[in-house]
Amino acid sequence: MLESVRQYLQDWSDACEYANECAPDLSFFGNGEPFTALLFIGAVCYLIWAFNEARIHRRAEALAGAAHSAQGELMAVVQQMQQGAAAPKKLAA
Repeated sequence: MLESVRQYLQDWSDACEYANECAPDLSFFGNGEPFTALLFIGAVCYLIWAFNEARIHRRAEALAGAAHSAQGELMAVVQQMQQGAAAPKKLAA
């Protein structure tokens, strides 16, 4: 496996030297291309949205966990109160 990767990289390097073009043509990222700028702005907006959604999801899970534990504590207190109220009271004569 490692030998095939090394061979691929060597072939790529030889092809670059032969064609005298070792870097990809990224000229379309220049200021002259409005659609590239729009695509970049769209990508940045999507990343911001995705990070915000992940943050909201994590916070909702944390709040749900806290509410679940608080509900369990509340039920325990209610049961204790019901047991205390259900016990017969002795009246002084």
